Amino acid sequence: MSDTLVRIAVDAMGGDHAPRITVEGACKMSLESTAHLILVGDEPLLRAELEKHPYKKEHIEILHTPDMITGHDSPLQAVREKPNASVLLAAKLLSEGKADAMISAGSTGAVVLSAAIHIKRIPGVRRTAIGIMYPTLNEQKRNHIFSLMLDIGANVVNAPDDLVHFAYMGISYKKKIWGVEDPTVALLNIGAEEHKGNETMKTAYQLLASRQDINFIGNIEGNELMSGKADVVVSEGMSGNIAMKTMEGTSEAVKKLAEMAMKGKLVWKLGLLCLSGGIKTLKKVGSYEEYGGAPIFGYDKPVIKAHGRSNAYAFKNGIKVAVQAAQDDIIGIMRESISQFESEKK
Repeated sequence: MSDTLVRIAVDAMGGDHAPRITVEGACKMSLESTAHLILVGDEPLLRAELEKHPYKKEHIEILHTPDMITGHDSPLQAVREKPNASVLLAAKLLSEGKADAMISAGSTGAVVLSAAIHIKRIPGVRRTAIGIMYPTLNEQKRNHIFSLMLDIGANVVNAPDDLVHFAYMGISYKKKIWGVEDPTVALLNIGAEEHKGNETMKTAYQLLASRQDINFIGNIEGNELMSGKADVVVSEGMSGNIAMKTMEGTSEAVKKLAEMAMKGKLVWKLGLLCLSGGIKTLKKVGSYEEYGGAPIFGYDKPVIKAHGRSNAYAFKNGIKVAVQAAQDDIIGIMRESISQFESEKK
């Protein structure tokens, strides 16, 4: 599918800085791609934002709705009370075949629920998964430093088969979006040995190890996540969420320690000044702005979740991920590999 044919539903009202950054990001994308962008949101507000930026008019249209789900709303209550909210209408466009992928920087709960209401799951998939790209030490010397972890919170617990499905979803994503030819897959667990963990983990290990089409490298512990030894880290939702939140908290702690050091001894200040160039570079390559967004895996159409604090550059990159996912038929690849696994189980 060429990007001329790709139609992206954009939740223009989702995110901390919408519609300002969502419209600006869409305008930037319209200048780089021939994909058709459908901005879903309050038309007067969107028109006012469009007037501020150069863009290709033939690549952008607006689907008007005055309703939106904010970060202060309860997602479950909001999707019931606001059936015409922008994120719900964006998902509906996919179910009606009027869009090939969607993107939203709105609350994760609202995006997941909207997709669940309007979009079918990939056949055989019982549990969806939220994925996150996170920076690593790039032990495998890839052309980027990001690994993918899923699930990080769509579920609390999972069945072994769910974890195999997650592996196939992650492999497809890393291959097509990130260009990794044979992604390595690891299972987040409490120890490296195959007998470690509960019955779900033990069974999942055996299933993953038995698959010829999965480059499974075994269990990975929390202290190895940042190494980059695995391109795809498969996890139950609760474990993945705790790991992700721990990494985020560690990052914030390092920033605060650096601030404290700048107020301390002269030698500390000099050391930080010497490191400042490298820190800025690391912040750029490790920033969510560079990868734009990650999928909510398991649905039969690409659903991309951008960071709530996205700026226009990050949101444009998120749209780019949505376009590429549709172009490369990433869902079709997931569908085929999961179907093969399910048929061989019987």
